[in-house]
Amino acid sequence: MRQFIQNKPFVSSLLFNLVLFIAFLSIFYTRFGTTDDVEMQMVLAGTGIIQESSANLRWTHIFIGQILSNLYTYFPSLPWYGLYLTFAHLLGMSAILYSILILKQSFFRIAIFIACFLLGETALLQDLQFTSSALVLGTGAVFLLFTAISNPGEKRQKSWFLISFLMLLLVEMMRWNSFQLIVILALPLLLYAIFQQKEKRLANLLICTAMLAGAWIVEQSHYLIQNQDPAWEAYNEYKHALSAHDILDYHKPQYEWTPSTADDYFYKVGWEYEDLMLFKHWFFADSSVYGVQQFKALQETFQNCPYPEEHIEERLWQFFVEFPIQDYVFYGFLLAGLCFMLIKGNRWLYLTLGSSLVMIFALLCALFVYKHLPSRVSYPMAFYLMALASLFITYDKELLRKTKLFSLLLIGFMILSNLKMVTLESSKTAFNKMYWSAALDSLNAQPDQLYIGGGDFYMHATMTPYQATNDSMFLDFNMLDLGHFANSPNHYKQLENFGIQNIHTEAHLDSNIYFVHRYNASFMNWYASFIMRHYDLYIEYDLVRKEKEVNIAVYNIQEQVREKPNSQGVSLSNRAELGLEKKEKPLSPEDAKKPTANYFEQENFNLPK
Repeated sequence: MRQFIQNKPFVSSLLFNLVLFIAFLSIFYTRFGTTDDVEMQMVLAGTGIIQESSANLRWTHIFIGQILSNLYTYFPSLPWYGLYLTFAHLLGMSAILYSILILKQSFFRIAIFIACFLLGETALLQDLQFTSSALVLGTGAVFLLFTAISNPGEKRQKSWFLISFLMLLLVEMMRWNSFQLIVILALPLLLYAIFQQKEKRLANLLICTAMLAGAWIVEQSHYLIQNQDPAWEAYNEYKHALSAHDILDYHKPQYEWTPSTADDYFYKVGWEYEDLMLFKHWFFADSSVYGVQQFKALQETFQNCPYPEEHIEERLWQFFVEFPIQDYVFYGFLLAGLCFMLIKGNRWLYLTLGSSLVMIFALLCALFVYKHLPSRVSYPMAFYLMALASLFITYDKELLRKTKLFSLLLIGFMILSNLKMVTLESSKTAFNKMYWSAALDSLNAQPDQLYIGGGDFYMHATMTPYQATNDSMFLDFNMLDLGHFANSPNHYKQLENFGIQNIHTEAHLDSNIYFVHRYNASFMNWYASFIMRHYDLYIEYDLVRKEKEVNIAVYNIQEQVREKPNSQGVSLSNRAELGLEKKEKPLSPEDAKKPTANYFEQENFNLPK
């Protein structure tokens, strides 16, 4: 075994990780970490929200989309998207172990890597997500680049440079933001490797700079290709109007609804109180109300508004006191701190580890205070610290036997705690999958039926990474999501499949169109208010079915007010007699008679029955 590892370290790393991955995936249930991943799998497979495979994805490079969409077209029975994310994990972890073995081969170092896998990788692999998958792959690429810089006389150095560059390109194509983050995380390690060498410092700096330039060029190629389609060009413009994220993700205090902001800002773009609150429920499905023009106007208006000092103080208090760091993230700092105490290196090595610890802590704090900090961002940052500790824990000198035992025991306690969390999440995933699959299957969907509503929440629980998308459960199931999926051209492709351009003005809300959402969700009242104000359409929901085991219900949309009377005899000509007067549009901000906003913030509107 030792001889095989010495002669073929990369093959050994790959086989070793294959065993770990197969063992883990055989025992635990996995899920997608976000609804973005569910959407991308459905788009690639031509299932659910779109009826034909497409290479156009919201966050991932079109090159990857083209490869995966072709695979789904020719081999639809395989879960290519889940396998692609798993491959990124496998390649990244293999590169990490390979880098460890190149530095020094010992069974203790292999044991440390296994501990890193059980402590760090299991949580990320159980909650499969493209952002964290890219960061694991990026960690492996950075470690391989570190190995290449640190071994100038090695005959494999050129191959290491090339492979690490290709891996970083794949990271960039998976998600550009992940590439940016891994570059920041890697700075102390790569600078340490470059300046530890007495020769070729400038050459190594130029190589790393060239890698960054190459990744940026590939990123620009994505927009160059995708923007040939005017619909995607408009969407990419919309995606970069960050005021949407400021409202939904970042919760900037400037965007909170007050009488002054209503008068000065939101009325300027044609929003009312109900429009803002519906958007806070992730409603994107009407580009005339929630479009590029509106978000650019909001962004221009709010960009010069500073954060209130009391808000920053409150967020800092929450970060340090009220919301302590999650256990998983804490383990990353603890393991890196243990490495810091046990290694025996020079001052530059200590500076590398110390600056990595401080930098990651500062990043976590800054994201929490000024942006948002989901686990798909904080967990990979903690994983990077765990991997860094695994790389350096015996960097210069083998630890004494007692120290080895102590370090493995301490890490073992953290592993048990982490595996407890993974086991609980695995169990929850399995039960949710069972109940939600039964609920979706019981719909007995037909090709001419369209289910509109908050599709992201039930598809997230139903569609798992290693499930074939040509499963009979998804056959003939057509979904039109009004939330998270509805801000891309794929939303309108689904409408085109049913011969509709605008569902509120053209579709006949008959028995073939259903509203599916949580039972008695407040979103339903918001939606009814929205279409009554903007489209002169009054609706009532009629409950068709409600699942007992999960919170999901299916409704028919019963009444409608159009030019011609509906089945209840209601039309635009007689709606006033029935108390269905339309609210007037808000006047322009320049009009001195414009009323002052003074809305009572509630989620239930007294719609006429």
